[in-house]
Amino acid sequence: MKDPLFEAIYNDQILEELKKRFGPFARHHADLTADSETMLGVMTKMETKPRRGEVVMVVPNEQGQIWLHTKDFYPGGVYRLMTGGLETGEMPHFALLREVEEETGFKVKIDRCLAVITHTFSNEEQILPFASYVFLTTPGAGYPQLNDQGEAISGFRAVPVEDLREVAHQLRSLQGKFSDWGVFRAIAHEVTLEQLQSA
Repeated sequence: MKDPLFEAIYNDQILEELKKRFGPFARHHADLTADSETMLGVMTKMETKPRRGEVVMVVPNEQGQIWLHTKDFYPGGVYRLMTGGLETGEMPHFALLREVEEETGFKVKIDRCLAVITHTFSNEEQILPFASYVFLTTPGAGYPQLNDQGEAISGFRAVPVEDLREVAHQLRSLQGKFSDWGVFRAIAHEVTLEQLQSA
């Protein structure tokens, strides 16, 4: 079944443009169950926004560590890579620069596209496709300063690249209403780590 909203943000033209601008990138796909409270909320938001994609911000600091963030409604101690919404018809690399500035105040350039991850979220009632465009940027100078208070970001921390493995493990280990969400969010960290370590 075709999804016009998904096709507007994930299609051959967009993928070719990314390849032309940034060179080859990894491709990954995951079929995910979305039955927990948080993921059901994500799917509801995807329909009411409506939205079928995001950009994943891999922003290093000047020491080469990667910035993570947390939000006030996350389980205690959970930090992850920043993500931002991709509007219908918006080119991912333009969305990335906008979202980085909104969430960190940094004016960065894109170093390369690390990966494009497609997901299928499914439960008993519906199936929805979703795409995550993962970009590595040039380093941000200083400490992040949130420009969009609507993001509910409550903290930042920078970690060495190799710590993304532990971040992914923590996300995959979440229980209760965050269980499916944690599995979904872990994937970008695993793919990012693989791409940064293989560079």
